[in-house]
Amino acid sequence: MNVTKAKPAKTVRRHSGRPTKEQAGQIAGQLVDVATRLFLESSFEAVSIDLIAATARVSKQTFYARFASKEELFAAVVRKAMNDLLVPAVSESNRDEPIEATLIRIGVELSKRALAPAAIAMDRLITSEAHQFPELALTYHENAIYVRGLIADIFSNAMRDGQIRSTTDERFAAEQFLYAVVDGPARSAILSGKTVRPEKELRERVTAAVQLFLDGCRDGTTRR
Repeated sequence: MNVTKAKPAKTVRRHSGRPTKEQAGQIAGQLVDVATRLFLESSFEAVSIDLIAATARVSKQTFYARFASKEELFAAVVRKAMNDLLVPAVSESNRDEPIEATLIRIGVELSKRALAPAAIAMDRLITSEAHQFPELALTYHENAIYVRGLIADIFSNAMRDGQIRSTTDERFAAEQFLYAVVDGPARSAILSGKTVRPEKELRERVTAAVQLFLDGCRDGTTRR
């Protein structure tokens, strides 16, 4: 009797090589997220590249393929935190509505984000490490300029529509708006420890600040 020999199973060859651009971006994002949590739980100095790589479950070779140093990763952490805090609240606003409603919406959202525990912890981390990283000031400056530009566009549209004086300097107005309505009050709340506020109280404060601010940008010929 002829016995048919079973053919040996084919070995499945796994493709190896460099990760795709999408995979590389995912790994970089994973490292930023892991580092953010570790830095906030401890400090920049206390967290090593070995710990970051082990927690993210990647090799040190993979780490260095994305970031040249821990300092470069820290800058990426700060950049992402600032983008998450500032940009969405401004870029998602409806610029076709009256400027007062737009600024109140932005002011409330930015204030809520600035007073969130994670944002406060990040602010303290940046403050404590700023002396070691002069480039952090540049990162902050670049993000602030971008956000001020978005808000300046809102003031520019309001001038075009006759809602505020056409002689208003839109970039200066955007800078002062952020300080008067968001940065100053948020900093005061953090220093006093009163970071938890009912949304109704927060909205009333922002509304009053926006109305006072816009009163200085209007004259008898502008419409509300």
